Amino acid sequence: MAEDFYPFVDSGDPTPDNAHLISDEPVQSHQSNNTVSYATRIAIYDDLFSTPRVVIIQPQGIRSYLEEVTNTVYRLMREQGGHIALMVIREIVENFIHAQFVEPIISILDDGNTLRFADQGPGIHLKERAFEFGVTSANREQKRYIRGTGAGFPMVSQYLEQTGGLIAIEDNLGSGTVVTVTIDDNRAQELQAASSHGAVIRGHQKQQPDATPSPQHTTNDVNPNPYGNQTFPLQSSSYPAQLNPYYQQQPVYPTAAPMTVMPGYINPYQPMPAQTAQYIPTPQPAITQALNTYLAEQAAEVDLYVSERGKKILSYLLQFESCGPTELRGAFGSSTATWSRELEQLTSAGLVIKRGQKRMLTDMGRMWTQQHTNKL
Repeated sequence: MAEDFYPFVDSGDPTPDNAHLISDEPVQSHQSNNTVSYATRIAIYDDLFSTPRVVIIQPQGIRSYLEEVTNTVYRLMREQGGHIALMVIREIVENFIHAQFVEPIISILDDGNTLRFADQGPGIHLKERAFEFGVTSANREQKRYIRGTGAGFPMVSQYLEQTGGLIAIEDNLGSGTVVTVTIDDNRAQELQAASSHGAVIRGHQKQQPDATPSPQHTTNDVNPNPYGNQTFPLQSSSYPAQLNPYYQQQPVYPTAAPMTVMPGYINPYQPMPAQTAQYIPTPQPAITQALNTYLAEQAAEVDLYVSERGKKILSYLLQFESCGPTELRGAFGSSTATWSRELEQLTSAGLVIKRGQKRMLTDMGRMWTQQHTNKL
């Protein structure tokens, strides 16, 4: 069995201890069961309106079991179009060992951008501490197969914080733990709402758009028109500011000291007399026409090989504006994984851009598609 998948653990030989030095009783060899008793079920949701496909990983040796589960989840996630790192999957799969591998279920959602790991083990009681480096419940036997240094969840949390994702740990029904990892914005909002009933959330939490600004922010707002269009009478610096009705409208310069304007001297900060300026409209139509001409030339110069499926995608986007692998599968058949690969190729070519979970034509892609409409 290949051991390079887990280079940080030993070869599986029994770990020596000092039990014979501290006990007079004969040492009983701790013969552990090296075979997992429960199968892992991996549910792949092509969409939320159909029954998921299920892949089952049969029980086997712990080391090969961890390796097969990790690689299978990563492969299926990539086929769905997801971009979660292999490190994230491996670290969470390893945590099944703390649950004695009791009824593990892994769900692949949101085009592969959400992974949910569930078990029916003893659960995690201090969920907040699971994100602290060095905090672990791994015993000597478990450390034969995993690092057991308490670095798994903290590393996953830091990775997701950098990539804009979230990780949530919550209790399963009855017993066990549910760990959800997502880089999908809609699912992230759902997880943030779940924190109200016991879920612990870590990662990049976006600020709600309707958040109330702090009082400090409101008091430091800059007046959008600090100079105004009014002419203020010259006055001595000794004139009381409390009696000046225009005091609040004058700009404040922290480094400038009060000064008296001498006759004949032009104050650089004094507003100029209001004048009626002639408005010259920006030639937007001309700019738009020049931009379209440029894009058309660029699209004409692009010498790309676009597959038959790629041409179908471009025609679909030209008609319906946006789509995803699920819509393409419903329109043309084949699997969502096939359409995900085609969309990635068109994105790399600059003909398609990703907005959320949907793909749209770029300006150059639209020009290219219109020029090749008769050929499509």
